[in-house]
Amino acid sequence: MDSITPGIASALSIFGWLVYAAAAGFWGVALAEVLLGASLSLISGTNTAMLYETLVELDDEPAFGKWFGRARFFGQMGEGSAALTAGVLYAIAIKLPFYVQAGVWVVALGVALALVEPAFHRPVVENAWARVGALLGYVRRGSARLKTTFSLSVLLGLSTFVPVWIVALYAEKAGVPIEWLGPIWAAANYVVAVGSIASTGAEQRFGVHAVLLAALALVGVGYFGMGLSHALFGFVFYFALCLCRGLNGPVLSHEEHRVIPSGDRASFVSLRSLVFRLSFCVIGPATGWAITQHGDHAVLLALGVFFVLTCGAAFAAFRRSPAPEGPPPPLVA
Repeated sequence: MDSITPGIASALSIFGWLVYAAAAGFWGVALAEVLLGASLSLISGTNTAMLYETLVELDDEPAFGKWFGRARFFGQMGEGSAALTAGVLYAIAIKLPFYVQAGVWVVALGVALALVEPAFHRPVVENAWARVGALLGYVRRGSARLKTTFSLSVLLGLSTFVPVWIVALYAEKAGVPIEWLGPIWAAANYVVAVGSIASTGAEQRFGVHAVLLAALALVGVGYFGMGLSHALFGFVFYFALCLCRGLNGPVLSHEEHRVIPSGDRASFVSLRSLVFRLSFCVIGPATGWAITQHGDHAVLLALGVFFVLTCGAAFAAFRRSPAPEGPPPPLVA
């Protein structure tokens, strides 16, 4: 973890969106996507790791879920509002949304440069690949809580991410007017925001297992509701998956950071994100192919069975794993 990393990420995003605005063909768009992808890879893990280490330094570690939920809330509210305003900006000038995005990242760069890095254990890394191997080995041989949290986070993340890429086509095939798709996207982000801000309060009142069980139930409601419904408003069941995403994020992220050694939190979160994205690279195209062969509803029902069973098994393993009694020792490569 390094406090300069968010600054580099912000700079890359600024250049990425400016390249997008100037792009006149495929290679310009490809370069922009590479820059934006590099930016996101640098941010992945760093932001939550800095938040957790800061709260540990301030002796306020229990507040992590609350702050994570607030960050997710404002982020999703912003994305939902952007979905509503992007069309207006596009109508004013085709490239205006790209310049506005670059401006947003200029503000982010200012915030990044103002960050003060918290104290944390600094691992000595002599060989980057050996370090990656050590991280993978720690996940495999480490505490049961880490392995089950890792697995449950990836599976719940996939269960709520796959429908993002098919809900627009699903709604359109059901007869939803195309001009509704923007507001539907915005509403979905607002539901994620509500779930995120409510997550910590629900955990404090009902417990972590109850919140995650509710998230699992929402996966079933979302997939089976969309799969069995052939009505115009069948897409509303998608909001159950959005609520699941909001509820489980703060809870699982807090559990994750509690069992990751100091100094390796950003690396572990990035590793989990990599596993998630590689898994989607397999599931996403397979889902698209299956939909062309068998249709939306049959595939959604099959995905519902798959994710309820796999997430249920991961939840059962998580529930059996003992909660950590203290911070884990530093990782030795």
